[in-house]
Formats: sequence, C-alpha cells, structure tokens
Amino acid sequence: MQQVTQLDFSGQKIFAGIDVHKKSWKVSIRSEQMELRTFSQNPSAGELSTYLKRNYPSADYHVVYEAGFCGFSHQREFSNAGI
Repeated sequence: MQQVTQLDFSGQKIFAGIDVHKKSWKVSIRSEQMELRTFSQNPSAGELSTYLKRNYPSADYHVVYEAGFCGFSHQREFSNAGI
C-alpha cells in the first residue's frame, strides 16, 4: 500500500465565508460535507488566499462575504490570486 505524503483536494469545493470588519475578519471554512474551521484573522485577502492554498491545495475555492463599500478591493485581490 502506498502512503500519501501530500494533501490534495483536487475536485473538492472549499467555501470560505467572511464576516468583514475593519480590524479583523471572522472566517468559516467549509467543504461540501462539513464545517472545517472557524477563526479570526487580519483583514487581508492575500493572507486568506495563502492560508487556503497551503491548507487545502488544489481545491476549487469559493469566497463569500457581505457586500459593502470595501468589498471591491478584496474581490480584485482574490481574483488576482485565482480565487
């Protein structure tokens, strides 16, 4: 039997729901079957993109957050990161 040494989420959808605030984000990560993790982080699309790619490599990422005046720049950052 071959032992797997690398994580691979190919073909799986990972959803990140963000409660956006000026000084921090509350993030909930889910797969299609279950909630994986909830945490707070700095308000940074780049930081969240790095987290998703490091912890759920090769997944199909979907990020959702409340619409607001600051959402456009976050959307562009996620798009530039391939999310």
